[in-house]
Amino acid sequence: MSDDFDKEYDEMEAYFAFEEDFEHEYKQSKNRNKNDANSNNQGCYIATCVYGSYDCPEVWTLRRFRDYTLAKTWHGRVFIHTYYALAPTLVKLFSDTKWFKSVWKLLLDRKIKKLNDEGVINTPYQDKKW
Repeated sequence: MSDDFDKEYDEMEAYFAFEEDFEHEYKQSKNRNKNDANSNNQGCYIATCVYGSYDCPEVWTLRRFRDYTLAKTWHGRVFIHTYYALAPTLVKLFSDTKWFKSVWKLLLDRKIKKLNDEGVINTPYQDKKW
């Protein structure tokens, strides 16, 4: 009988610890979302993770592409909104892993080179409000 009680007690303790951790994470996430909503930057979560800054030539190129190409079409805007819904979670889950950064760096480097070759410049950039 004592073993059953101890087991149930341990399970309840684990449940309440999980609940406290969940509540803490929820509150932190809510605060991060408020801060993101109040800031001017519009994301580029994966590129910022890969290149280490929101203000670097690679990310400037991608932000211009987003604002002047993707945002002009309905399917581009759907992509942007989908990206902003998913990317923060991906970065939160995988940003500390080497494979995540190396895979995305390879893909982004190719895209950025192509964009630069097509004339998208990589100079400092202020996000366009759209």
